[in-house]
Amino acid sequence: MAEGELSGVGWLVASNREMFDADAAFAALGEIDWSETRSAKIEIGDLVYLYTTAPTSALTHECAVIDRGIRFEDTIDDRAFWGNSSAFEERRDRTWMRLHLRHTFSTEERMLLSLPALIQHGLRSAPQSRMRIPEGLTALIRAVRTAAETLNDAAAENSPVDIDEVTEFYRAIRDGRFSVPDRYVQAKTRGSAQRAFAAAVKRNYGYRCALTGISSPEFLVASHIVPWSQDEEIRLDPSNGICLSTLVDRAFELGFISITPDGRVEVKHERFADDGALAATLMPFDGRSIQMPAKGAPKAEYLERRRELWQSKPLT
Repeated sequence: MAEGELSGVGWLVASNREMFDADAAFAALGEIDWSETRSAKIEIGDLVYLYTTAPTSALTHECAVIDRGIRFEDTIDDRAFWGNSSAFEERRDRTWMRLHLRHTFSTEERMLLSLPALIQHGLRSAPQSRMRIPEGLTALIRAVRTAAETLNDAAAENSPVDIDEVTEFYRAIRDGRFSVPDRYVQAKTRGSAQRAFAAAVKRNYGYRCALTGISSPEFLVASHIVPWSQDEEIRLDPSNGICLSTLVDRAFELGFISITPDGRVEVKHERFADDGALAATLMPFDGRSIQMPAKGAPKAEYLERRRELWQSKPLT
């Protein structure tokens, strides 16, 4: 199941933790089955947002419906996560839909998606069963859902982190494991991953900007070549990063400069035709090659993918 936007209907579905522990079930399984009702015609491709009732009283999970009409005997065995066995048995005669976890909202995100916030954005009262999501609430969820993903590299390096996560990401990079699946990205994960990624990239470049030679730590950023949002499989790969100064990083991010697969800088001068000072700063880099590190040099395929993005839809 792709992690992009789905075109189906959005639903709110009430979840009682005392009856079923969705947090634990999703952490262990990634996908769970949820009983269907006649009143709510939830279809494959729809999005389901689990609203965990009091004391949580907030949205906790974003899921995609990937199958429906499943017979009880064909459901995923998740009995270990049912706290109410009688409620489980009562659902034997129902059909079930399969929910694929897209995102677990963090503690901070759940605060932003708590019941008072939901009511402010169009919800009349706490969901009791399942209901279509109000339009105003969709906008709120989208804003919260994409916040971690839209952090640029410089902002992510200065965002809050989870020390245990940073340590785990250090180990992953050391072991050649570069994937950070979207389903595990919570509020602090983006910052934690960037912190570990930046340490590896900057070390490879001797803590100097690959283009300007600037070495002051406050002005250095580990810039992703293929952007974080584009490929979850290479988010931690040091070969998908270049150590750049803050200005060069921003120019690279916004498409004012590009880097060819062989490491040569191309400046898109038409982007700053009305800014003579910016032109005077960036144009001297046109045609210059970046300094390649002995370890973790940028992969040509990553640079080519970035150039394709730059050429097809320049960032603004």
